Amino acid sequence: MTGRSRGWVAMVLSLAMVGAAGLRAQETPGAADIAGEEPRVFYTKAGQFEIIVAAVEDAQPALALGRSVWGALSRPLGLPAEGFSSPVSVRLVPADQWSEPVVFTTTVEPGGRVSVRVRWAEDVDPVIVRRAFVQGVILRQAVAWHGASPKLTVPLWLEQACTAWSQVRERPAMLDAFQQESGRVQVVPPLRALLLWERGGVESRGWELASLWLFLQLQAEPGEAWRWGAWVRGVTGGAAPWDTLPRTYAGLWTDAAAMDLWWQTGFHHQSRLRVLPIMTAEASRAWLADRSRWLAGRDGREVVLALSELEGLRKEPWVRAELDERGRQTQSVLGVIHPYYTNTAISMGRLYEAAAKGNEKQFKEALAEFERDALDGRELEDEVGAMLDTAPGRL
Repeated sequence: MTGRSRGWVAMVLSLAMVGAAGLRAQETPGAADIAGEEPRVFYTKAGQFEIIVAAVEDAQPALALGRSVWGALSRPLGLPAEGFSSPVSVRLVPADQWSEPVVFTTTVEPGGRVSVRVRWAEDVDPVIVRRAFVQGVILRQAVAWHGASPKLTVPLWLEQACTAWSQVRERPAMLDAFQQESGRVQVVPPLRALLLWERGGVESRGWELASLWLFLQLQAEPGEAWRWGAWVRGVTGGAAPWDTLPRTYAGLWTDAAAMDLWWQTGFHHQSRLRVLPIMTAEASRAWLADRSRWLAGRDGREVVLALSELEGLRKEPWVRAELDERGRQTQSVLGVIHPYYTNTAISMGRLYEAAAKGNEKQFKEALAEFERDALDGRELEDEVGAMLDTAPGRL
C-alpha cells in the first residue's frame, strides 16, 4: 500500500483531522451569547462556511450541509478552491430567540463579510435551511467578484436552482423525483418572467423546478465555456439578466421569440434527460470522506468519532437519525459514484445498516470490509493513473 493510499483511508475512516480549523471549535471575539451560553464555532474548511451554534450536537448536520452545498456549487459558481478570504458565517439561532418574520436573513457586513442567521428548530423546513446556505455562498461569491456594492443581488431563480442542484448532487435520486414533478407542470413559465422573478410573492413549485432546468440548460449549451460564468457574474453584480443573456450567448438566438422557443424546448429536454454525469474519482473520494466523518460533543468539547464507535452509540437519537439518512444517501449515490469506489460506497451502506441493527459481529465484519474496499479503490485509482501517465501518446 502506498503512503498516499494510507493517508486517504485515514481520512475516509475519520481517524485524521481534515485541517485543524475544520474540526476545532473556538470562541468568536465579541459574539453575543446564545441561550446564555458561549457560542461554539466550527468550520467546514478554511474560507468556506463558519457555523456558529449554541449546542455542539447542532454542528454535525450544519457542517454536513455546508460541505454538501459547497461541493455541489463549486464548479457552477466558480468558487475558489482555496476558499474565500473570509468564510460565509452561518449562525443557528434557537427558535425561542428568533424575532424575524422570515426563517433566515442574509447580510453583507462592512468589509464584505457575509452573515447568515437561521431560525433553528425541528419544525423548520430543511430545504429552507439549505436555501440559507446557498444564498449566503452566492452572495459571498458576488462580493468576491464586485466588492461590497449596493447593487449586489442573488436572483431568486438562481437561488432556487442552486438549492435543487445541491440536493441532486447529495442524493442523485432526487433528479428523478424532480423530473416526475416536472411532468405535472402544465404551464412552463416564460423565460423573461423567470429571470425577473422577485421575492415576496408566491413561490410556485413549477417555477422552482423550471429554475433548475434553466440552470442546467444554459451550462449545457455548446460553445465557449466562459459564457455561463460571465453571465452569472454580471447578474449577481446587478446587470439586467434579460438584456445581458442574449449578448453573452451571442449567436444562440435571433430574437425574443427564438429565445422563448429555445427555453420551452430546453425545459422539456432537461426534465426528461435520464443521464446524470458520473462523479469524478476525486469527487467520489470527497463524498466518501464527508459521509464517513462523524463529529460529537464530549465533556464540553467536540471530537471526531472513530467509525468503530457507531454501533455502541446507535441508541443516541442523533446517531440513529444520521445512520438512517446516510444509508439513504449511500443508496442514491451508487448509480453515479466513480467505479473505483462503487464497492466502498456499498460497504459503507452495509456498515451503517449493521451499526443501526446493533449486531456487533456483523458490524465488525462490515467495518473490516469497508476498510478493505476503501484501500482497494484508492490503489486502483493510483495504479490506473500511473498506467496512463506512462502510456505512449497517440497521434
